[in-house]
Amino acid sequence: MAKSTRRARRGVRGDVMEMWQAPKQSLPAQIVGIVMRWRVELLLVAVLVIGMVWLSSRLGTWGAWFTLAGVVLLGALVPWTRRFVVSRFWCVLDRHRIRTCLRNAKYRTMTLDGSYPFMVWARPSRTGERIWMWTRAGSSAEDLENVLEKLAPACFAREARLHTRRSLSTLVVVEIIRRDPLDKTAAVTSPLAKVTALLPGTKQPGEGTEPITGATVTPLPVTDKPATEGQASADKPAKATSKAKTTSNAAATTTPTAVVGGEDLSDYI
Repeated sequence: MAKSTRRARRGVRGDVMEMWQAPKQSLPAQIVGIVMRWRVELLLVAVLVIGMVWLSSRLGTWGAWFTLAGVVLLGALVPWTRRFVVSRFWCVLDRHRIRTCLRNAKYRTMTLDGSYPFMVWARPSRTGERIWMWTRAGSSAEDLENVLEKLAPACFAREARLHTRRSLSTLVVVEIIRRDPLDKTAAVTSPLAKVTALLPGTKQPGEGTEPITGATVTPLPVTDKPATEGQASADKPAKATSKAKTTSNAAATTTPTAVVGGEDLSDYI
């Protein structure tokens, strides 16, 4: 009887925890939450419906559809509008995917009243997207850090990072990494090439205009037989003489100092 009573008590405690995981919310709170989560989609549908009604009253049904198709085609063909639409699409998708990941994650990320971190804003960046999140009372950035490795595959990205603010720990930034701007096959051009071309006293006009690439390794011949003691002693004075000549030539041919805007650019040329 004692064991069965303990098992029954454990079952009751587990049921209570299950009730905490999915608490009841009021209807107004649910409506406000749905509107906030789907605000972009609702705004887009409202603009589309209003625009179609207005165009139908002016141009007719077929004219309205042709106008809509032309606007969509123009937005897809122009590069900057296409990039704008694609980047905003990923921002909207990230908000939904992050919420789904937080709800289905193994670690608890919501509070006991069922509140998830509030997603304040999502903006595109050069490497992907940045989502500002407001942690509610009862949660912290450490809770989001536990599921950080799950956010990248949920958002179809390569990596996810978490940044916190020292002045305000409630506000955290989740950075979704999709691409690396430096991961390119093309060579990176030197920004000092145009500056060196304007400097007076440059002997080679084309110097410094080549892009920065990897170092060129020249293979040297390898001798199997080691040098004898006589040859080594004979080579030492020759090496010392050549080194002294190189030093004197370098001191004689000194390049002029390149100063642009108060900065010495001799080390970069």
